[in-house]
Amino acid sequence: MKTLAIHWESTINESIGTGKKLFEKQEAQRLATEFNESYPDIHHEAAIPVTVPPATESAAAKSAKVQCIWGGKSRRQPCNLSML
Repeated sequence: MKTLAIHWESTINESIGTGKKLFEKQEAQRLATEFNESYPDIHHEAAIPVTVPPATESAAAKSAKVQCIWGGKSRRQPCNLSML
């Protein structure tokens, strides 16, 4: 089942984002590894994108509309989907 997206964070500046395309677990992990090798200044991870319901959005989440979860632990850092 395709449930994972690729989340990325720049190690040079504060840019972050999460792709919109979903992948199966093995493919997402393979792509993240491949991207990390090809683009060493950007860290990539397979992530489960989670949409924040409008009624429970915090002020910080309103601009991103998405919160990412890695391995079941929330990083409490919004992902900006518009960057991709």
